[in-house]
Amino acid sequence: MRPNGGNKKRRRSRGDDWGFLKKTIYYAVIVFLIAGVAEVYLLWLDNYNMLHPDVAAAMAMGYAEELPLNGILLWDERVVPAPREGVVTYLSPLPRRVAKGEAVAAINGVAVKSDAPGYFSPALDGQEGEWVYSKLWPGVSQFPNPRVSELVPQNSYLQKGDPVGKLVPQPQDLRCIAYLDSSVSLKQDIERGFIEIKTERNGKTRQAAVRASLDVGQKVKVYITLPFFPPDVLMTRAFSCSVLTGNRQGVSVPDSAVVLREGKLGVLMVRGSVAEFAEIEGFPADENNFFITKGAVPGNVVVLQADKVKEGVVRPW
Repeated sequence: MRPNGGNKKRRRSRGDDWGFLKKTIYYAVIVFLIAGVAEVYLLWLDNYNMLHPDVAAAMAMGYAEELPLNGILLWDERVVPAPREGVVTYLSPLPRRVAKGEAVAAINGVAVKSDAPGYFSPALDGQEGEWVYSKLWPGVSQFPNPRVSELVPQNSYLQKGDPVGKLVPQPQDLRCIAYLDSSVSLKQDIERGFIEIKTERNGKTRQAAVRASLDVGQKVKVYITLPFFPPDVLMTRAFSCSVLTGNRQGVSVPDSAVVLREGKLGVLMVRGSVAEFAEIEGFPADENNFFITKGAVPGNVVVLQADKVKEGVVRPW
């Protein structure tokens, strides 16, 4: 007779299979339950976020286009010649204001006096007499390279007639010729007769009168009067500043609040407990903010993540 061990093994095998199947079904049910709960939670969270969006208030803002100005300076000047030969000495190596009859230097101890009030500078760049409007304005597409003035060495020996320095009579206007990128707003400023300039990044703006202008392709050539004339500008004829144009008032909102719907630019404006699409006009102010010129006013509340929220009832508070 054959032993019954084989049947016992088969019975144990069927039992193991059934146990494995039950465990599989159990874990599958658990997974489905967890997935279902997660889906319900995500649907609830999505609905909650739709009803409770983050919002921001539009902030009042002024915006102006900033253009770099790199130009050249012009002023009336004359070289002061040495009245005799000898060793020259100076009271100061810096440009300074002098009165008529005031000593600007001495040669062998004898004073050299100014014949007019103005700025005296004991430094020359070799462009005296050549750096004039009649040569720099008409037909010049590229300015000559301004040189840095070099001081006449203290205690140097001069021949009669050698330059002691230069005198810039005062009062007179400090003028500048420059090329600027052309724009509609800049041309409007030029037509009004002045442009706004700023010499320091965080400094205040000042008006420079426009004496003449000329369209040159994508550039505008301007001849302006600067609203200042400090003596230290005599050390170089180069000049740089910023021109502010197109000054406009509007509001600023985070760029995530702006969306494009059906070809129209707008924001989701929150009025009471309703978010409504409001068409706007404007442009990006920087990497994170959008400048609105039309369609919103200071204090308007807008949805921050406008692309994730639908129009309708909201409860932002």
